[in-house]
Amino acid sequence: MNAVGVDVGGTKIAAGVVSPEGELLNEVIYPTENVREPLLSTIAEAITEVQRDYEIGGVCLAAPGFILASENKILSAANLEAIEGIPLKEELGRRTGLQVAVENDANAAAWGEFRFGAGEDVDNLVFVTLGTGVGGGIISHGVLLRGARGMGGELGHTTIQPAGPRCGCGNRGCLEALASGTAIGRRAREVAGEQPDSALGRLARERTPLGEDVLALARKGDGSALEVLREAGTWLGIGLATFVNVFDPEVIAIGGGVSEAGDLVLEPARRELRLRSCSPAKGLVEIREATLGAKSGMLGAAALARGEDGEYVLGVSATR
Repeated sequence: MNAVGVDVGGTKIAAGVVSPEGELLNEVIYPTENVREPLLSTIAEAITEVQRDYEIGGVCLAAPGFILASENKILSAANLEAIEGIPLKEELGRRTGLQVAVENDANAAAWGEFRFGAGEDVDNLVFVTLGTGVGGGIISHGVLLRGARGMGGELGHTTIQPAGPRCGCGNRGCLEALASGTAIGRRAREVAGEQPDSALGRLARERTPLGEDVLALARKGDGSALEVLREAGTWLGIGLATFVNVFDPEVIAIGGGVSEAGDLVLEPARRELRLRSCSPAKGLVEIREATLGAKSGMLGAAALARGEDGEYVLGVSATR
């Protein structure tokens, strides 16, 4: 039986029909409108359109923010306030006639990598996505760790430097505030001011440097840009060392736009992980680049869709 995974973001809604083998059979993409009724209508329309001509066992909606899993509600979504507090299972179920579940988008992406991507050969996976923010998910012995209320796995809000920069969550020194694309852009502007004659400094005189600018300059060998990425990688490694000590994963999969920097970020992260995590885990854990890209949330959501009896529509195996 196939399932529908829906990845709801701040700018687009992607819905896909996914087979039990993880094959994306059909996909539609709609723009996101941050107004309650148009948003619900668009999600329902995307589900209805994509599932035509396919037998569907259930739907899972992956959305940003803090999820109250027991009630299939999104309590707080900083960039998509219109979706907050809605009983989505009932609301979308009524509009589509399908069984609907709700999951945090980073958890869904983690499950996608576990089922079909970088973690498909292991049972213990930590997934970290480095984009505008930092998200994550933990799979332990084949089980997605959600916590008491379904709000677990917020790896981006682990405190790395107590006196560090302010994070969007209000705390200081979160991993997200130090290793995200937003953090890289902020640090690039600081370094550009400190090194005005560098390529980064010259760019800053023309326009505000962004994370992708830092990567482009680093690939050309600009020392200031390389410094910014090494620093982000170091902070990332401190966070990863904590995750290794707490969760003892076999694999850490790194996804998101920042992961495109590859070893420019991951090599200092690996070094810091080896320095700070405990033996023997630090010598056994493997850091991999995630393989599913932007499709991970949609594929993972589909794999988390449940039927009327509560079973995973696409099936799940905790031991391979």
